[in-house]
Amino acid sequence: MAQALEDLKRDGWPEQMAVRIAWCYYGLGLTQQEIAARLGINRVRVNRLLAEARRRGIVRISITSKLAENIDLEERLKDRFGLAEAEVVLSLTDDETELAEVLGAAACEPLTRHFRNGATIGVGWGVTLKAFAEAMPETHLQDVAVVAMLGSLTRRSSIDAFEAASTLSARLHAECFHLPGPILCDSEASRDTLVRQPMLQDVLERALRADIAVISVGGLDSGTIRRMRFVDESEFQDVLAAGAIGNFLGHYIDDDAEIIDHPVNRRVIGVKPQDLVNIPHRFMISGGQNKERALAAILRRQLLTGIVTDQKTARALLA
Repeated sequence: MAQALEDLKRDGWPEQMAVRIAWCYYGLGLTQQEIAARLGINRVRVNRLLAEARRRGIVRISITSKLAENIDLEERLKDRFGLAEAEVVLSLTDDETELAEVLGAAACEPLTRHFRNGATIGVGWGVTLKAFAEAMPETHLQDVAVVAMLGSLTRRSSIDAFEAASTLSARLHAECFHLPGPILCDSEASRDTLVRQPMLQDVLERALRADIAVISVGGLDSGTIRRMRFVDESEFQDVLAAGAIGNFLGHYIDDDAEIIDHPVNRRVIGVKPQDLVNIPHRFMISGGQNKERALAAILRRQLLTGIVTDQKTARALLA
């Protein structure tokens, strides 16, 4: 593989040839040896360019088969929680990062059906939403805006692993609007000062007028707020004692999907969970055992119109 990358660096990236090879292999069903003979190159080069085309996202492989159980779970989720759409994928792993990638990729097709010229798309934070944005195929849309539903600014570059709006806007060739402030301020007074700024109010209003919201939920120990240490251990234990079951749009919520009355929640810059109901299409992309309780609360509150989740989580929600 290292030699292959060195060859590509030396020769440049022959995209036209790579696309022709991919079409012959995946579209026409020719073998690598047949392609090599047709194009007058060796089979090793065919193999390397196919691998690089997949790595660069030029070739994307999807499995379209639906398991009967998944279809049944989808219909039951829709019926139980009043959803318009549900997508259930195979539970292939318990690893949170791997599950995020699976769910993110699975969400692309159902969500793309709702992406239209002139649409405003509100996007939350988190590993799963970042995976969704990275998996989204490049799509050329007109007059589309992607709006961050939570604050973002931080001095730490590692936050890029959770920020999805920029990546999604690049995939859709859309304009991106960021909330110009931190996801969690150092005090309630700082938060109040920032949200009074016209620039921040404009972006918040855009988010509230979105046509589509793409959101996720964080488990108590694995959510972005906790992972990035926006709250310290004392604050976390305090909000836990107050009844927190998960973090949704930056806010700690209880079993009724209500924002807990706690100082931490009064420092958040972003859309409040209860304001989601004014957005026509509200898609949750989330799964995993540590998120089941929060997901159930949000679904019972009927804050969503669609969900993308995995088999294990779907079974737990229905149980």
